[in-house]
Amino acid sequence: MNNPYQSQNMHSQQTSNQWQQPYPSATTQSTVSQPVASNSQYVPYQQTQASTTHGMSGGYNQAHGADGASYGNVGTQQPMQDAKGMSGGTSGTYGGYKYPPTTAQPSMVGADAYAQNNMQGHQMNQQQQPMMNQQGGGMTHQYNNVQSTQQMQQMQQPMQQPMQQPQMTQQQQQSALPQALPDWVYPCEPAQLSLTAGVLPSHTTTAQRAKVPLGVILQPLAQSQAETPLVNFGTVGVVRCKYCRAYINPYVLWIEGGARWRCNICNEMNETPSGYYSPLDTEGKRQDLAKRPELVHSGVEIVATPHYMIRAPMPCVYFFVIEVSRAAVESGMVARACSAIEASLDDLPGGKRTMIGFLTFDSKLHYYSFRGSELPRMHVLSDLEDIFLPEPRGMLVNLAQERKGIETLLKSLPTMHNETEDVESAVGPALEATFEVTKHIGGKLSLFASTLPSIGKGRLMNREDPSKLGKPEENKLIQAANEFYKEMAYRMSHVQISVDLYLFSRLYTDVATMNDLAKFSGGQTYHFPGYYDPNDGADLHHTIVHSLTRPQGWESVIRVRIGAGYKTTGFYGNFRLRSTDLLTVPCIDSDKSFALQLSLDEKKEVATPTLSVQSALLYTTSFGERRIRVHTMCVPVSTRTNHIFENVNASAVSSLVAKQAIDIAARESFDKAREHVRNTYTALIRSYSYTSSAYSHSQNLNLPISMQAMPLQCLGLLKNEALRDRNVRPDDRAAVHALIATMGMNALEISVMPRLLPIHKLDGKEMPNELELSAASVESDSALLIDDGRNFILRLGSRVNDAWVKACIVADGKQLALKELDMDENKNPVELVRVHQVIDNIRTPFHRAVKVVQEGTDAEALFFASLIQDRCMGEQSLAEYMQFVLRR
Repeated sequence: MNNPYQSQNMHSQQTSNQWQQPYPSATTQSTVSQPVASNSQYVPYQQTQASTTHGMSGGYNQAHGADGASYGNVGTQQPMQDAKGMSGGTSGTYGGYKYPPTTAQPSMVGADAYAQNNMQGHQMNQQQQPMMNQQGGGMTHQYNNVQSTQQMQQMQQPMQQPMQQPQMTQQQQQSALPQALPDWVYPCEPAQLSLTAGVLPSHTTTAQRAKVPLGVILQPLAQSQAETPLVNFGTVGVVRCKYCRAYINPYVLWIEGGARWRCNICNEMNETPSGYYSPLDTEGKRQDLAKRPELVHSGVEIVATPHYMIRAPMPCVYFFVIEVSRAAVESGMVARACSAIEASLDDLPGGKRTMIGFLTFDSKLHYYSFRGSELPRMHVLSDLEDIFLPEPRGMLVNLAQERKGIETLLKSLPTMHNETEDVESAVGPALEATFEVTKHIGGKLSLFASTLPSIGKGRLMNREDPSKLGKPEENKLIQAANEFYKEMAYRMSHVQISVDLYLFSRLYTDVATMNDLAKFSGGQTYHFPGYYDPNDGADLHHTIVHSLTRPQGWESVIRVRIGAGYKTTGFYGNFRLRSTDLLTVPCIDSDKSFALQLSLDEKKEVATPTLSVQSALLYTTSFGERRIRVHTMCVPVSTRTNHIFENVNASAVSSLVAKQAIDIAARESFDKAREHVRNTYTALIRSYSYTSSAYSHSQNLNLPISMQAMPLQCLGLLKNEALRDRNVRPDDRAAVHALIATMGMNALEISVMPRLLPIHKLDGKEMPNELELSAASVESDSALLIDDGRNFILRLGSRVNDAWVKACIVADGKQLALKELDMDENKNPVELVRVHQVIDNIRTPFHRAVKVVQEGTDAEALFFASLIQDRCMGEQSLAEYMQFVLRR
């Protein structure tokens, strides 16, 4: 509990640290081990580390891609051949599983087989967690899937000992699943790569009966406690399938004594390069596994050869565009932004190669050039129709060389425009000017805007119309008003520029239109409506510092490959889709997530007992190296729906459905988006009841562990600000959509299903048990904390102990606030220390300050809006929804 950002995983979806770690430390950098030469000795991690050594992903066919002029994209794409299946009479080891050419080897079913062989490793890993991780309670509402995450975790953990197969009947053998994960392989970490089901349907009819949404959730740079093995193939070159261009991984099939291998993605045969050859042992495994991390770990990082680049890796480039109109200055935004940027300078990734630049704007543009002097020069451009650079050099400079001048500018900017009366905002011209400065190199652009763009290109009008809220045409308010910002994002993405937006207007901002900048350039939008520095300054400071200093990759592209029989039918997230399956993300960071919708390919069939998914992220590291981060998953396929139901990943399902829903809301209508959520979950739950014996005449439905949280997830999505059928301002709605689009699986799970914690009686040893998200949990003598992943809302009952209130709460003007800890630890009351321990334990870099609401006040409605088990926001209660589901 010493780590302020280390989750205790109290949430119903997150009680297992090996399965989910939604809130990694803000100070922990994503680590990569030192390169492993092709002839060096490699020792796999210990079993206790295996649970956190899950892989990462991102897919890009770089060596033979025909996907356009991307950095590192040279050569010609070789077409993927149709799957030919296993050649007759050939047997071997497919992902560690030996099977004859026509039938699958019997194995225990699903997660149970893995659970038996991983309990010891699970217990060892739990002993390494902080006390609160071991003792924290889970949610107590009827439908939670605490065990669901444990089951999925056990299914994915590597086995410590070879599995002892019990004697099975012929019926059991026919219904058993093949072993997809060899006992020597470390699987991908679910936060980085997950499927919506740990067992996939092998036929279209099975998928239609199961009704499980099929998809992939990908967060390539998500932080983990274990290092990602670094692989250097040396003179051999990166080993890949010559047909589908998949990367070598632990699940390929080695045959002919190791001289050839069959790709687990396209099933084609490949010759083993002479420098990569190793004989096989009696079990069909390569004898050099200890030296080959790429054959042991499902997630690795490969050192890219010069063949993967057409220019030298770019340095880390940060360019700041700050509005200095009267509204921006008076709100305190300018001073706070400059302070946060200055506080980040020492921790910006990139070291001595880091470059930086500044531009401010109101009705004019202000360039700043640095030429070795402590006093930068300002150039004012008033002609917004003819954008040009006043100096060819000096506006994008090396941070280390111009540090004094940069610090001088950041200290003086807030006062330079103190007396301004300019109320205009030339956002469009400022973007064009920034493009001219950075187009030769690319980089990360941070735009701070306090008012609606009012002058020059990109000018917007106030189109907020309260009369449309709740009406069928409401979705028009969250569609872009024009194409300027989307086109600008495309131009920037083409030259490797990504845009992060910080929007602060007290009035209408048109977040929906401006978000196109971030959406199509791989950036992120942060919304601070009605920004007032005394209240919001600390939140803005933390957000800026985290955005600038978190682990990042540059000039990146992602491709995901799926085994024969499946295809990708949809992409969700912030990126530019440059071909049918190539995602361009100029600047990728540890918080960015992507979702892909899958479906069975009617032209191909699943010809193997398992199916593999591989993602590859080609990117430039912050220290200037070109890398390929590869993650591969291999899961069984089945014709039996019970196998699929028992291995559903509820967290991944909710993430995929949420991203699909916001896309439908913008394209079609909110009614259709809500209908999509309701129908998806209801069809899935009903399908389980139809095809199992869980439904009885008593109208009770015993859902499997993997599905128990789904009813509440459905209600959480329907009542979320993104979709709820109540009056939500267009800017607020668009901002939530922008957040969900990039939100990782774990963070989105808490947003959908908040946690409710009693904090008025803490013992300082254990995290408090989560309460049901119902008004029945609320008492007048309690202090309850709601956490939805972004906001902390503390409800103070009218009869809470006076001593506790005196120790923890302070009057801040007309409002109440949680006291801050004193620097002198001896002056802090025990009650206050324990409350801050709980909050710091679950806090993320994106959390806002704690908001205190009193019982009986209007502000209390914010608290009750999160109690999703009750009837609210025009939607059913949990009990009512289950009655609806069970209605035949």
